[in-house]
Amino acid sequence: MPNMSLWLSSLALAIATSVSAQTLPAKDPAPNNVPSVQALIGKMSQNAAHINYRGSFTYQNQNSIELQSFRVEHWIEDGIEHDRFLFLNGPERLIVRDGQPIDCKAMGDELLQGSFAKLGANLVKMDQLYQFEIRGRERIAGRWSRVLQVIPKDPYRYGYLLSIDEETGLVLKSWLIDENARPLERYQFISIDLNPDVNQMKGRSSSHQHKAVADVTPCNPTEVGKPSAWQLGWIPPGFAFAGERKLANGQTMLMYTDGLTTFSVFIEPTTAPVPEGQGKRGATLAYMSRLTLKDTTYRLNVVGEIPIAAAAKIAQNITGL
Repeated sequence: MPNMSLWLSSLALAIATSVSAQTLPAKDPAPNNVPSVQALIGKMSQNAAHINYRGSFTYQNQNSIELQSFRVEHWIEDGIEHDRFLFLNGPERLIVRDGQPIDCKAMGDELLQGSFAKLGANLVKMDQLYQFEIRGRERIAGRWSRVLQVIPKDPYRYGYLLSIDEETGLVLKSWLIDENARPLERYQFISIDLNPDVNQMKGRSSSHQHKAVADVTPCNPTEVGKPSAWQLGWIPPGFAFAGERKLANGQTMLMYTDGLTTFSVFIEPTTAPVPEGQGKRGATLAYMSRLTLKDTTYRLNVVGEIPIAAAAKIAQNITGL
């Protein structure tokens, strides 16, 4: 058996060396090749949606110490995007998303969490809402990335720290941060394969998996129009109506996005007492309120990745047409 004291000393030295290495900048193979914000965002917009890839990533939110793991698979077939999200913790669950052309401009598409493929296209148009700054380079999943800080210009949305792969434009790490610079949600690739076997991904299935099909937002934002029966007297600057759905339980769902952040309003007539207040999981806030119109009481829920100040003001300014 090796000498325990010597083994512990070697372990301590290895840890100390590792910590020191993390506190110093990694060797930069291209220190003078700093892209502009516009070039970096443009790469996200032009390249990411057209790439086939498979990888694993971790996710954690503010309300839980548990680190969740996922496998994601993305490929293009005949000009159509396909995504698979497999939960690697707990029961086997698979989310399937098929059927949107890669040039789709649907405003509500970002309501599907987990895909950053179209983030770049949206960011290009949002310099009136956010300030963008490049904060250096780092290695994520063995690949060099540029760190982009997204700073909101008003108190009605959150900020981001995004690590963007220099070669592909894929977002390899994302931190969603509040007004006090505290992380609300963290997402990070730990491995990624840019040359996956597409046939293997298409054929992957398991009898033990619970399969859910994610809804795909129609690709016609210019024809979205306005809500059919409701009016929001105030929404945060830069947000736009992204669609309306009638749910099976009688609720009306109104969707809004600024291209990066989303929120939805759920409206339901009720004769039961309506609880009021708020709940939060990570960055997702649920603000509950009630509205009375023409002797009918409605339950209101504003749900999205927005601060409480924005959700409360939205709920307070909803009226019927």
